[in-house]
Amino acid sequence: MKASKLLKEIKEELKDYPIDYLKNKVTDDRYKDPLTKQLAKYNSGIYDEIYTLDLIDDFKIDNKTIRNIKNDINFYFNTYAGGDIENREFTKYISLYLALIAKKPLHPFSENKKEDVYISDGKYYCKNKIKFINDRNSLCKYCPCKNVSFADLF
Repeated sequence: MKASKLLKEIKEELKDYPIDYLKNKVTDDRYKDPLTKQLAKYNSGIYDEIYTLDLIDDFKIDNKTIRNIKNDINFYFNTYAGGDIENREFTKYISLYLALIAKKPLHPFSENKKEDVYISDGKYYCKNKIKFINDRNSLCKYCPCKNVSFADLF
């Protein structure tokens, strides 16, 4: 599949998602967990990025990889999230965009090397990828982050 076709599918699938709800989590005091706020900010920013993007250089994406990501996300939500369809579909299409088109981490990142996911010299790194990449249906295998060396953990 061409990336432009996948981007069109992503935009179509996400168009009815209640993004204002997600954006409001960032400033809503009812959400105390900083990770929840960080994810809400990252994912709502990615949502906005998707709708402002027009691909100039189109490229091919393997259909099997697209299918595998969708199946892995379905597995995760069916196993751990009680079949939460709305968030499953949002996560599915945001992840497809991040992994296959934007080639960005599936989690929020920073320039601070003390964070679990960070960018340094134009490359993304994840301190947890090595722990989770072999988990059943892990999305880590699609993430562009590199593993962090042992020396860089400290």
